[in-house]
Amino acid sequence: MGREASGQCQWAGQSGVAKVLLEPHEIILRGGVKARIPRASISAFSAQGDDLVLKTPQGQLVASLGAKEAVKWAEALARPLPSLASKLGIGGASPALLIGETNDEALLDALAGHHRAANADDAALIIAIIDGPASLDAAMTLADGRFLWCVYPKGKAAGFGDMDIRNHLRGAGWIDSKTSAVSDRLTATRYRRK
Repeated sequence: MGREASGQCQWAGQSGVAKVLLEPHEIILRGGVKARIPRASISAFSAQGDDLVLKTPQGQLVASLGAKEAVKWAEALARPLPSLASKLGIGGASPALLIGETNDEALLDALAGHHRAANADDAALIIAIIDGPASLDAAMTLADGRFLWCVYPKGKAAGFGDMDIRNHLRGAGWIDSKTSAVSDRLTATRYRRK
């Protein structure tokens, strides 16, 4: 994912030069045209000459990105999104141990079946729900040489969030190497001891 381009855009009665961002779950327009278009709402897309054309229930987006870029965007939109299990690196040969309580459906679905380890000895990696320093310290101890995914609420409203976790782990000799959205309300960052 992660494509970015600029061009003349027409969307929902707006027209102007905009930066167009392709994110895993949405297309974002910034600048002369502003919008957030969920990928799930896109019913069709195509490269038509210099234009990327998207059809949604709210109408048609036409983004003039240049012929070469429009084709690249259409190809990117045609590729299926990776599953959360795939993004976290869990599967049959790499089961994960979940520590902490969650009712997040996306995370529980990713861990369903053979993706979830029964105990730390069977786990290839640890996924920890972090709500404060105590849960983070427990997760660090349990990870013991394995990757540690710290899962926490998105945004500044989180009581113990991204910066707190990063500072705590870096101070203890851990490095972060990847982030992933988990759901609309949770995000995750992967760490490993240096």
